[in-house]
Amino acid sequence: MRSSAWRERWRAHACTVLLGFLVCSGCEQGKDRAATDTTASTAPAEKSEVVATYKGREITSTDLEKELERLPGPSRVYLTQPERRRQFVENLIMNDLLFREGQQKGLEKDPDIERQVADLRKRLVVQRVMRQYQTPPTISDEEVRAYYDANPTLYSTTQVAASHILVKDEETAKQIRAELEKNPDRFAELAAEKSTDAGTAKKGGDLGMFGQGRMVPEFDKAAFSLQPGQISQPVKTRYGYHIIKVTERKEGERKPFDQVKEQIRMTLRNQRLQEQVDGHFAELKKDADVKIDDAALARVEIPTGPSPVTGGMPPLGSPTGH
Repeated sequence: MRSSAWRERWRAHACTVLLGFLVCSGCEQGKDRAATDTTASTAPAEKSEVVATYKGREITSTDLEKELERLPGPSRVYLTQPERRRQFVENLIMNDLLFREGQQKGLEKDPDIERQVADLRKRLVVQRVMRQYQTPPTISDEEVRAYYDANPTLYSTTQVAASHILVKDEETAKQIRAELEKNPDRFAELAAEKSTDAGTAKKGGDLGMFGQGRMVPEFDKAAFSLQPGQISQPVKTRYGYHIIKVTERKEGERKPFDQVKEQIRMTLRNQRLQEQVDGHFAELKKDADVKIDDAALARVEIPTGPSPVTGGMPPLGSPTGH
């Protein structure tokens, strides 16, 4: 029972930690309102009541509602219970007290913290810019039908068993494909040696049996166009370049157009969206005259272990840090 109660308190605290320093901007407006803003407290839209006070400051119902609005839906549901909501408020207060303690110690001006704040600001700006290039394009019914007619092997109950070798660049993929042209039996061996998909490399690239729609569209299209024993040319997806080998095929029936038209529309929309983003990236790199010295890059040593500052948070430019 004790461990269960501890987990409950920890989960409530975790909800607050997700807010970070939002408390400093959200509740700050309410804490010092009496000293700094006399008009806000009398405005009809406010109608706030004080939920908590501490150290001459206050958290109002309006402040708390603003903080709750920032949380994802599951966290809001979690906080519907009174004791969890109380813990949430206590954690808001504790975050602010700890923040002010850090201010008194001069940590707010710590170079590492300032760098992390700058990194966060950069991430947020990049995310906002990216939204401009992620407006879903409109796909007409005519385009959907044309795609269905042009791809008779897609959108059926057919299943294939396949393996793949995934590499980062096209040149490496071409070299592997040329080697397989001479000796196709080496597929599993080359997958184990060369594939960057660690999960399947140790199994010779084996992906098992799968139906259509399980893989990204480019991979799907290539895999289901192959017969058992055939090996594809390099196939580019957002993950890199794949060489695909189909080892088994179970033919099925083609699904009716009306049953798959929305799936096709989504596929085309995603493809078009990816093209928009990739096109803009290419323009930016061209305009910036990007040049990378691969030899110098190879000499850079990668630090091991988590960052002493971020505790392992991914930096800008890492695959999970976009």
